[in-house]
Amino acid sequence: MKAETITTPEVISARPAVSQRPRQRLDAVAGRWQTAWLVLMAALTMIVFEGAFRKWVPGFGEGIGKYLAYFSKDIIFAALLLFPRRAGTSPALTTFQHWLLPGCCLLGVGALLSSMHGVNMIGAILTTRACIVLPVLALLAVPRLAGLPLRWPIRLLIALTLLNFALSVEQNRLPTGHFLNRYAAATENIIATPTGVRAAGTFSYITGLTLMSSVGTWAGLALMGLARTQRQRIGAWAALAASFGCGLASVSRGPIVIDLAMVLGWLFLSRENISAVGRILFSGIFCVVIAAGFGITPIFSDLGEGLLERAENSGDTIQDRSFGGFGDIITVSQSAPLGGGFGMYQSSGVYAESGATDLNTLEGPLPRMVMETGVIGLIGYFAVCAGALLALQEAKRRAQNAGARAALLATQLLFLPFYYGSVLFNHTASAFVWMIFAAVLASAELNTKQDAMSPLGVRLTRSERLRLKRET
Repeated sequence: MKAETITTPEVISARPAVSQRPRQRLDAVAGRWQTAWLVLMAALTMIVFEGAFRKWVPGFGEGIGKYLAYFSKDIIFAALLLFPRRAGTSPALTTFQHWLLPGCCLLGVGALLSSMHGVNMIGAILTTRACIVLPVLALLAVPRLAGLPLRWPIRLLIALTLLNFALSVEQNRLPTGHFLNRYAAATENIIATPTGVRAAGTFSYITGLTLMSSVGTWAGLALMGLARTQRQRIGAWAALAASFGCGLASVSRGPIVIDLAMVLGWLFLSRENISAVGRILFSGIFCVVIAAGFGITPIFSDLGEGLLERAENSGDTIQDRSFGGFGDIITVSQSAPLGGGFGMYQSSGVYAESGATDLNTLEGPLPRMVMETGVIGLIGYFAVCAGALLALQEAKRRAQNAGARAALLATQLLFLPFYYGSVLFNHTASAFVWMIFAAVLASAELNTKQDAMSPLGVRLTRSERLRLKRET
């Protein structure tokens, strides 16, 4: 008699579970990748709120709490290394890597030679962080963030720009002794003009608010390029207005000049990529009418008057502040080609060691970089910066639509002034640059090894790939 095959309910219910195993793994890992995106968003948020913690939250103004807040954004950014790689390399990422490795080697050699003249340990850590650690973290983070929707960081930074603009307007009107107007160092005198306080927003000092102005301009231009609806275009105009407002509230000419150069350069270089020009202009006019109706336009005029008054009373010019360091580069390179001490020209390192806030020395970042790492280190720094810009250019060349190219162009225009004037000796600027770089490059399409990896980039066994193929 032929044996009868009996299928129990337990066996029937178990069969789908076997075939669903690859899919379950994919869903689980996809959730971890979205968590990785949220980690980057948290790091970007802490760039903006790190100063607020140090100023207004008890326990973060001194001691270990101060350093924890200072490096919080870096710690969160480094946590991305705990996540699996979602994709392999790409031509843009390969370009960056080819420039980054020799650049870091030159920086290391320059730092070693300069150390023979002296070392400021805290300053050395900060220089290494800005020039080597953060670029390497960005390189490693991109494959773990692959596929990141660029609208996430754009919308976050627009919201933070609007928040800082509103806060800075209020700070500008408040007395210098008000709680909201303190700096991270409580002993620092609040800078004021006849028209109001030079606001700092949520940042430790006014330099952070000036950087927020340029970052907000980038977010507005990137959203303008990617916009497909009038609501998105209105949001882009709001971001641009708030970014200029942040610059005006800081009573600094630098961010206004940089923002204007970014906008004009973007309009000129991406004029063939911008679609719906009429709709863009219409949304801009709509924003102006709404602002006038709510009485917002007088805020800009009042802040502008304060900036003009300070510009008239100051004894320097834009040329002196922005381009006066080129002659110093040659002078310093001739007098100290191997540097004058690693970390000894980082203002934060000098402050931590001596309590002095004024270096009484070179103001330009590039001459100070020569003193930090010598001519060799400066060349290495140029290589790292060039690699990032060329990687963005490679991604732009391979972009699938005009909006993506316009967003990549806006990123390049943001990085140029930051690389020249801020990244080396400003911890906020360096964090902004390398996290935005990672976000933008991760949002571009990366190549994956489809023969060994699933469509989401998860490595599967051969049997799991066969099962997944049969299901799909």
